[in-house]
Amino acid sequence: MEDLSSYVLPDGTLNGQGLWKREPLYQGMNGRWVERFYPGPEQSYVFKPLTNRESIDREAWIYRHVLSSFPSIFPLLLASSGEGAGEDGWTIFEDLGLLRHEYSVELATEVVQQMAWWHSFPEQHWSGLNSQGPKPSIASMASDLLLKREKAASLLAELGWAWTLDEWIDDYVSGQALSSIRVLSHGDLHLGNYAKGENGRLYIIDWEHAHLNSPFWDLYHLIDMTHPMFPKSVTPAERETLLSVYVSFSTPYGRSWELETFIRDYCRFSVIFSLWMLLLIAGDLKRDEAIWPKKRLLVQYEETAANLVGCLSRLAQQP
Repeated sequence: MEDLSSYVLPDGTLNGQGLWKREPLYQGMNGRWVERFYPGPEQSYVFKPLTNRESIDREAWIYRHVLSSFPSIFPLLLASSGEGAGEDGWTIFEDLGLLRHEYSVELATEVVQQMAWWHSFPEQHWSGLNSQGPKPSIASMASDLLLKREKAASLLAELGWAWTLDEWIDDYVSGQALSSIRVLSHGDLHLGNYAKGENGRLYIIDWEHAHLNSPFWDLYHLIDMTHPMFPKSVTPAERETLLSVYVSFSTPYGRSWELETFIRDYCRFSVIFSLWMLLLIAGDLKRDEAIWPKKRLLVQYEETAANLVGCLSRLAQQP
């Protein structure tokens, strides 16, 4: 196989000299572009520079130490910079072609089934992983909501709900609401990071944020997390289905939960996360220069609000 590192300059950028073609795919949070590049008409690869400073050296490490034991649900890593490259780090992946990031409960069910497997390993199995994800912990979100209680209560009132979350939030801040179980978490499993390939197979991408967390972290990102560039709508029935599938597929792997308790615990987690997200999106909407287009942020806000109300309604039912 050819030395793919020859296509990368010392500063960690793609060397365009001599390439047949290159196509931008998406821009990272630090402004750098992930690109498809073609050395010739019959060859193509995906070049991914470091896209955020929090994941320096992480993705190649995850591939070597975590994904090496996984089924083939991710693109192959073909080349990467060495450890210590810092902000000049880069990776080159196989080109999976067109990925369809289109939500369906059937596709999400496939992800849940895989998730139940990677969540089944004890945390000691993943030596070298810490608890730092791409966002604050759920306990930190709960603490933030206490500091912004008036804004959060006003937001809930606009959605037709009175603030009744003190006990829940206090439990999250103290850690009493969190299970002692920590599992391998993808870390950022929104719709933009899983898709169907042209071959009809499921692919889960962008593993650089993998860390140890509650099982609810991955489930929330899959079910109730919204993204301005990847809109989706999840019905209450679909939420119940996906959580039920997760519980049923976890049992053979030795993770056993009582379904009703699991669903209600998940919904409390989701309410905290979604309320925190709504405050974050509301702040972005007020900025003159937001990272995402405001039309897309408005859709994200509406989707997040619907998910929040869906979980609050579920919790209002008699157990």
